[in-house]
Amino acid sequence: MPLKHVANREAKVVAHNLRHPDDLVSADHDLVPAAVFTQPQIASVGVTEQECRDRGLDYVVGTAGYDDVAYGWAMEDTTGFCKVLAEPGTGRLLGAHLMGAEASTLIQPLVVAATLGIDATTLAESPYWIHPALTEVVENALLDLGR
Repeated sequence: MPLKHVANREAKVVAHNLRHPDDLVSADHDLVPAAVFTQPQIASVGVTEQECRDRGLDYVVGTAGYDDVAYGWAMEDTTGFCKVLAEPGTGRLLGAHLMGAEASTLIQPLVVAATLGIDATTLAESPYWIHPALTEVVENALLDLGR
């Protein structure tokens, strides 16, 4: 994957393996996030709906618009959105996609949750989500999975 953050991780793996040949590690490339720094920004991690269909995966979709949260409404952003894909029953995050201001930052809680195996319900309901902050769009997309 030709992304700088992937190269950084792979360099750390190589350095570790050179120093510790009896304790080799590898880099997992299943959940590599990506961002396009356009206006608006675009960010993603994991699979798309099309990939879910192509692989025959059972999934549910949660969405939220930027204008559904106070910060997005104040920005008058009527086009930004967050979409999350999760496995029904377990809530395991399969993918997430954002388009709008700060998408490359807003996707990070979803990257962390997917990487560490934190299910969608736990991520939505356990931590406090600051109000009014744009991260509420992520929270609302997660909560929309259960509707």
